[in-house]
Amino acid sequence: MQKKSTELLILLLVLSVVVLFALNSSRYFVRMDFTTNKAFTISKVSKELFQEIPEHVYITYYISERLQSLYTFPTQIEDLLQEYAAHSRGKIIVSVLDPAKTGDAGKAESLGVYPQQIEVIEKDERSVARVYTGIVIQYLDRSETLPVVGRIDTLEYDLTSRIRKAVNNEKRVIGIVMGNTDNSIQQNFQALQAELSHDFSVTEVGRGEDIPDDISILFVLGNKDLAEFDLFPIDQYVMRGGRALFAVEGVNIDFRRNLEAVKMENSPLLDMLESYGVRVKRALVLDEYCKNFRQPRVVFGQVVWQLMDKYPHWVTVADQFVSRDNPITARFGGLDLYWPSPLELIEKSGITAEAIIKTTPDAWLMEDRFETLPNRSAALFFMDKESRKQYNLAAVLTGSFDTFFSVIPERDGELREWQEIKKSSPENRILVVGDLDFASDFYQYTDAVYNMGFLSNCAEWLANDDDLLEIKTRVTRDIRLNKIQDPEEKARAILMAQVINIVMIPVIVVAFGVFRFFKRRKKSLIRGLEG
Repeated sequence: MQKKSTELLILLLVLSVVVLFALNSSRYFVRMDFTTNKAFTISKVSKELFQEIPEHVYITYYISERLQSLYTFPTQIEDLLQEYAAHSRGKIIVSVLDPAKTGDAGKAESLGVYPQQIEVIEKDERSVARVYTGIVIQYLDRSETLPVVGRIDTLEYDLTSRIRKAVNNEKRVIGIVMGNTDNSIQQNFQALQAELSHDFSVTEVGRGEDIPDDISILFVLGNKDLAEFDLFPIDQYVMRGGRALFAVEGVNIDFRRNLEAVKMENSPLLDMLESYGVRVKRALVLDEYCKNFRQPRVVFGQVVWQLMDKYPHWVTVADQFVSRDNPITARFGGLDLYWPSPLELIEKSGITAEAIIKTTPDAWLMEDRFETLPNRSAALFFMDKESRKQYNLAAVLTGSFDTFFSVIPERDGELREWQEIKKSSPENRILVVGDLDFASDFYQYTDAVYNMGFLSNCAEWLANDDDLLEIKTRVTRDIRLNKIQDPEEKARAILMAQVINIVMIPVIVVAFGVFRFFKRRKKSLIRGLEG
């Protein structure tokens, strides 16, 4: 019995060595998660935040002890807050309080931190707990609140941006100009407004109205109904140094007319963008890498999605065809475009143009006789097989832009106090996407929730907060094999797992068995000789 126990112990030790070897070989996963992404180590901009803080900033983390006893994230959040304090040279003071125990529940709720109800299962019994988990940042007489904090992957961005906002008393405003008269923010862009409202105030600017000076960024959504009179204030906003995103179409798709496609032959906005350095072709881009067409159906009072064949007009952007050098797409999370038009970059003196989003090399154009019906899309995959190539879908332009206008436009019945034309801009930046629908609530047709994240990144880049955007896009990645995005890393991980599980462990077990076999055989031979 003692010999068998010894042999079993040896086997367990050998297997332990194998497991340790496997963990040692997988260290790069941990390095990738905690070092490459740095989700749990604050960045340089956060460490140097004290230089921007004249007076003390007080951060209060309201957290219920009940929640701390059930989950690990409160400890991670507290550690992150303490790291802010440690690097602040005394400028940031952190407090951690349980409002229910300290009697601060009324104060916490007056600052915007309200209790949440969670279901708790303990000892096979279900109960409902009323807990707090929120952060309040106070500077002088100003405060910023994170009412519910339950994850750490985006917390550094939230903290640093709100500390800056409180200290600088800044008000960042995004103005939205609707370029199509049949669209509105309330009916077509509710998700975009909700996403941008996390970090900006959002206001609509009427077509042809002057762009107020307090507008930090301008989103121009659509181009179908914008005349030169409407464009003049947008052009002059850019000439004043205002940053803008243009989501435009070379071909308009009419949903009310069975997806009828019409070229934007006369579009002053597309002409203006061409004068800036990017041409939007009056064509549709189709790609082999695409989504299935889906349409909603009502069944027994419930909305269900009917899935149809692949639809090459709904282009899914592959992460290997985005710019990793631009902060917008440095940590690309995904993007779906619907009936997009290709962009051509035009060389302009003083302008640097970069395509940040491209199709796969298996894309082709539809320039005439537009076929958009999904039940006929199967035949489209056989079109232009030999002439397929890659196309630009989104581009950023930086530099000093020249005005599109030589004279001030007029329109009967409308007067503006426009008396002069600003001829050129200071160093500036704009972003152009050859699609409008991707920014609208249409994203639900492909579950493209990441579209809103992409637009939020665009807003941060236009706001010139590159350092904040680097924090925002540096999130923790899931280190499971099926979540590794980089193909080389995934291949190495799969190979290592296969080697360990299919080769090394069986070989060691077999070797141990052979060792035991020869050991017993040797003992039998010795006994035979002694007998």
